[in-house]
Amino acid sequence: MAPLSIQAPDDGTVLGQLPTDDAASIDAKVKAAARAMAGWVDAGPMRRAEVLLQIAADTKAALPELAEKLSKEQGKTRKEALMELDRYIGPFIQYAGLATAVGGRHHQLGGGVAGHVERGPVGVTAAIVPWNFPASLFGSKLAPALAAGCGFLIKPAETTPLITLRLAEIAQVHLPEGLLDVVIGGPDVGELLVEHPGVARVAFTGSTAVGRRIAARAGQGLKRVSLELGGCDPFVLLAGADTGAAARALMGTRFYNAGQVCVAPKRLIVQDAVADEMIDLLTTRINRVVPGPSLAPESTMGPLHTERGRAVLEEQIADAVDAGAELVGGGRPDGERTGRGWFVRPALLLDPPQGARVRTEETFGPVLSVVRVRDEDEAIAVANETPYGLGASVWSADRQRAWDVARRIPAGYTWINALGRVYDELPFGGVRASGMGREHGVEALESYLEDRTFIYPAASH
Repeated sequence: MAPLSIQAPDDGTVLGQLPTDDAASIDAKVKAAARAMAGWVDAGPMRRAEVLLQIAADTKAALPELAEKLSKEQGKTRKEALMELDRYIGPFIQYAGLATAVGGRHHQLGGGVAGHVERGPVGVTAAIVPWNFPASLFGSKLAPALAAGCGFLIKPAETTPLITLRLAEIAQVHLPEGLLDVVIGGPDVGELLVEHPGVARVAFTGSTAVGRRIAARAGQGLKRVSLELGGCDPFVLLAGADTGAAARALMGTRFYNAGQVCVAPKRLIVQDAVADEMIDLLTTRINRVVPGPSLAPESTMGPLHTERGRAVLEEQIADAVDAGAELVGGGRPDGERTGRGWFVRPALLLDPPQGARVRTEETFGPVLSVVRVRDEDEAIAVANETPYGLGASVWSADRQRAWDVARRIPAGYTWINALGRVYDELPFGGVRASGMGREHGVEALESYLEDRTFIYPAASH
């Protein structure tokens, strides 16, 4: 296979070239992970917890180097890179604490019979993560898998393998040889990894279309699968809500990472009484955003990750404008600093009609659709017009009203009058076309464990 070339979104500079994996190298890596699991399980939960804390400490010590590498390769600002790396480190601390809490149980069943349940690792895990958060999505899968005793193979997106390789190097120092490895390549390589008979667990984050293919291929081997997929998340703002706080929440989520966030709000569904005020607040704020090279101190938003990603976003915006939406902001920034990369300016799309692509498709870039509604029933109808169900936000001065509306919007993760942060302590994932299974929380650890039940005469044990 031809080597993989990795380019900087800022200006197209080649950051590196890597050989790609094939069926033979994947087979060798899966078998090595399976062999290494025996010693990792025998080491015991306390030792596994200690190793997780060592990985966290060593990663934290390397933050300046890692932030620069992540920023260059992905395109996010240094500040955003540091925030993401903090999210990578967090799960190692969290699951170090949970590793020692994994245990079986024993039952006296009566009639001289007893039962015993043992919990152990499900097996070698294959994780596939996208380019928008290559570090944090790696950590949220790796840490619970290691805590459970699993071997682990990570396939990063073909455009962001360098940060993954460096993070894996830091972790591998503390792990049995072969337990953790990186698989390099595109979709064909990912399919080989998922289909390998030695892989027992598949953890995927990415688009809904690819997730369906992953699920189908994993299903042939009856593998355990989790899918964290796309979304077209609604942000419902009802009359009387704190518009200033809501505007700050939207700016901190929708336009974070240049809008390339699966669980960020894509559609502001706003009651007529506060629509104009909210649009004014957001317009003022997006005009303050400074697109620029990811490591430039003055930049507050980096480029989109790929040329194709920018083209798709521009097609979605053009479709909405052609259908009658009003564009506020947007376009490509002028200037030498942004001329060679995939830069765009943040934008609002006001009143895109039903049928416009932005009403039902995931928009992966810094554009927010604004849909005015008369009342909460219409707001709920608009919120539910997509097939997705990843995240949702509801803002209202009436707390009970907000809860009532939130419960009528199917979503795996819902914020009520709260900033759209994802917390490691809580399970995260979608419903409907946004996936199945959960990451984070004790629920993620459970997904890497297998129960085995033993029945025996009570006196013999």
